Amino acid sequence: MKKPILDGIRVLDFGRFIAAPYAGQLLADLGAEVVRVERPKPEPDRLRGPYLEGHSLYFVTLNRNKKSVAFEMFTDAGRRLLDDLIAKTDILISNFSPRAARGLGFTKERLLALNPRLIVLSITAYGPDGPDAERIGFDTLAQARSGAMRCNGEETPYFNHLPYVDFSTAIYGGFGLMAALYERERTGEGQWIDASLMETVSAFVGSYGMIAEAKLLDKPRQRQGNSLIFALGDCLQAKDGDFVIFNVIGNMWPRLCDMIGHHELLEDERFTTDESRYAHRDDILPYIAQWIASLNVPDILAAAEQHRIPFERVSTVGDLAQDAHAAAREMFPTVAQPDVGDIPVSRLGVSLSTHDRAQLDPAPAIGEHTLPVLDDWLGYTPSQFQSLRDEGVIP
Repeated sequence: MKKPILDGIRVLDFGRFIAAPYAGQLLADLGAEVVRVERPKPEPDRLRGPYLEGHSLYFVTLNRNKKSVAFEMFTDAGRRLLDDLIAKTDILISNFSPRAARGLGFTKERLLALNPRLIVLSITAYGPDGPDAERIGFDTLAQARSGAMRCNGEETPYFNHLPYVDFSTAIYGGFGLMAALYERERTGEGQWIDASLMETVSAFVGSYGMIAEAKLLDKPRQRQGNSLIFALGDCLQAKDGDFVIFNVIGNMWPRLCDMIGHHELLEDERFTTDESRYAHRDDILPYIAQWIASLNVPDILAAAEQHRIPFERVSTVGDLAQDAHAAAREMFPTVAQPDVGDIPVSRLGVSLSTHDRAQLDPAPAIGEHTLPVLDDWLGYTPSQFQSLRDEGVIP
């Protein structure tokens, strides 16, 4: 079996909560040695529920395949140890606020002086400059600032409870890290990668044409419920009480009319294009809703598959946990977490044809790997370990 793609790459992960830890986990899944750096007492993300046997499931699922070193990094000796580790790593990931980063000495100039080959991924809420650079923020605030929340819901804005901005920022950050590693192979130089929650979701909004629409047409996108602007669709209730969602575009329209038994709709000039069907969707949807309400979801999906029209049941997360296709694709393998048992987790969202998927290791206990990492990376001797203990740097 080939070595993992990022075998030999060392990563210091200072991330907390979602965006930065997930970026580190992506690298770990590609074979990098990812070391979570923390203090000896539990960080807030280790204490966040839900819990099983006293362990945070949230923490386990975002920090598997990592190691942990724990020490008091705000002492003089701790800062020296921190600098020594930075000098030996390839990548540093953090999501400190700009103010907190400065307090740790995590500036571009200082870090790249310590290690000119270092690649830094800095994730913030609003970016390192601009009028709002010093503000702290979370996924929900980025959704709100971007206008995305005003496109959700029917009357009042809603945020998406799946923190897609956090996860997407991690993926953008991972994309930047891959590019920076490739560039370092050519130049030997490290660099600083800036990723922010606001810029991530703003890139989505802009790439979907919404900024051009607002600026050039003076038509800011409004809430649309479950309708798309380019396709006929909605979320409707079936006879058995479950819901289905569907989207119909282009040459699917005649097949839809055939499926629901209303061929006369094909003769209506109001419904000849995707744009006109969207404009008159309130006249079309009752026909579809009546058909859906007369059938149970399995029968609806079978008919839709026969007519090659994209319908899907609106599942619960519990349904996904038992989903046969997800099981066949091994989307949720288990990791053996000490003192807890087998925990279902996710895999890297892509697979590479030339490499097997990464082995899954449990999330680390606090400081579980402090001594072996300091030995392997820095060559620390027993007397040096004892000095760190005497100075209160490590337990």
